[in-house]
Amino acid sequence: MKENNSRNPWWVRLLINLGIMAAIIAILIVVLLKWMDGYTRHGQYITVPDVSGLSIDMASQNLTGCGLRYEISEYRYNAGLAEGAVIEQIPKAGSGVKEGRIVYLTLNSGRIPTVALPDVADNSSLRAAESKLTGAGFVLTEPEYIPGEKDWVYKVIYNGDTIAAGDYIPEGATLTIVAGNGEEAVEELPDSLAEAGMDMDFFNE
Repeated sequence: MKENNSRNPWWVRLLINLGIMAAIIAILIVVLLKWMDGYTRHGQYITVPDVSGLSIDMASQNLTGCGLRYEISEYRYNAGLAEGAVIEQIPKAGSGVKEGRIVYLTLNSGRIPTVALPDVADNSSLRAAESKLTGAGFVLTEPEYIPGEKDWVYKVIYNGDTIAAGDYIPEGATLTIVAGNGEEAVEELPDSLAEAGMDMDFFNE
């Protein structure tokens, strides 16, 4: 054996050793990839079911039945759905995910959110009031006008009632601004003075 080895040039022996090392490394890589493939369940996905519009109980059954988990991420209001129904889900329906993935759900609160009325009455012009109110999410009708300073806002009406700054009303409510038409307001006399005036007219006759 010593005589045979001595006949091989050193570079041949080096190539043989490198080949053996390469084979060992290749085998180790294949084994490692096989292990990782099994550990991560590569290629095995669950299709996320569509639970939008369902009650939280039904959504829970559908998700857990597929091997998924869920969490309620937030509540929002949707007039077209029942209270507690799913408005949105992440990941979206049809997505391919691994088993045990968490699906985040947004549920319908069932309660219309309220917004404080901005301070516009006796504090701003018609244009400024319209900008503040629409910016807060309210819907405006055509303004109503009364005698007073031109386009000065005197009050805001909701459902037929005058509301004050800071009052909480439903988001998106329809409001009516009452502004001045530029005509001088005529002050009405108290009833006692009006009657006294009528009596004087009677005696003058």
